[in-house]
Amino acid sequence: MNHVVLIGRLTKDPELRYIPGTGTPVATFTLAIDREYTKKDGTKETDFIPIEVIGKSAEFCANYMSKGRLVAVQGNLRVDRYQTQSGENRTFTKVSSRSVQALDSNRGKSENPYVESHQGSQQGFEPSFEPTQGLDPNGFQAIDDDDIPF
Repeated sequence: MNHVVLIGRLTKDPELRYIPGTGTPVATFTLAIDREYTKKDGTKETDFIPIEVIGKSAEFCANYMSKGRLVAVQGNLRVDRYQTQSGENRTFTKVSSRSVQALDSNRGKSENPYVESHQGSQQGFEPSFEPTQGLDPNGFQAIDDDDIPF
């Protein structure tokens, strides 16, 4: 079984390219992932894992993910072997993925989008999700739970 699940932050914006001939989108980026253990001096080591995303998820990554974003990646481990011009054999290990999920909201945005889009218009206003008395905009009347027969 070859299955990898990683959670980490992008070290830079994804790079998008298309495979010649087929036009399949491919996005590449690197995930920074802290190791679980802490060294004696209190610091953690970080691994930088190369990721390659293929298909529609690649376009999603290129359009909606940016440096610093927390993401989850599911895929498999790939080891590419190649030979340099000088004849040396080399290997390159990466995670090949078809599934990427953003785990945080866009960086720089407020947690409450209402507050961000209406800043200054009504200081301190928080929207209420409690039903109003009487009719609501859709024409339904609010009823008390005691009026329900079951």
